[in-house]
Amino acid sequence: MVKRRALTQDIVLEKANQLIAENGIENLTVRALADALEIRPQSVYNYADSLTDLLDQVGLRFVQQLADQLMRRLVGVGGKEALMVFAQEFREGCRKQQHLAPILMDPNDMRQLKRTHEALMTLYLQMFKSLHLVGGDEEGLVASMLYRSTLFGFLVQEFGGFLNISQRKIDTRFIQTMQLAIDQINPK
Repeated sequence: MVKRRALTQDIVLEKANQLIAENGIENLTVRALADALEIRPQSVYNYADSLTDLLDQVGLRFVQQLADQLMRRLVGVGGKEALMVFAQEFREGCRKQQHLAPILMDPNDMRQLKRTHEALMTLYLQMFKSLHLVGGDEEGLVASMLYRSTLFGFLVQEFGGFLNISQRKIDTRFIQTMQLAIDQINPK
């Protein structure tokens, strides 16, 4: 058994992430996590209120990592170019942790994972506001929705195995698809 003092929130979340990578989100249980950490299942509740809370914490951590990566890449980039960089970096972050991407793309999970959903929406809003690409008017809201829908829709198709073409063609189509959506956005 792991000594309780040696166990931290980061260790618990990292182990949960590892188990998701190895076995899938649907196979993560409190018991499986406790076994992997060599603790009693009830001890997991010192770090998460429930399995949903645990997934929300893992998702929030994932969004924060994506946000950090995105902000580093977006320094000095503006306008529509920043939208393309955002899309490419977001996709790359999801590809690197493809096992966590479903947390961001499953609308049923997103309703339950409130902090993850809020962090993801905040990330989008910060980007669109900082680039002054859309206002609060209907046209701006529609353009923002088109961009998010295009990005998420493409990733769902890619990660879901719906694109039966070479990786090179997938990469090219991603750029083309995102460019079509970005071209619809008018700076304010």
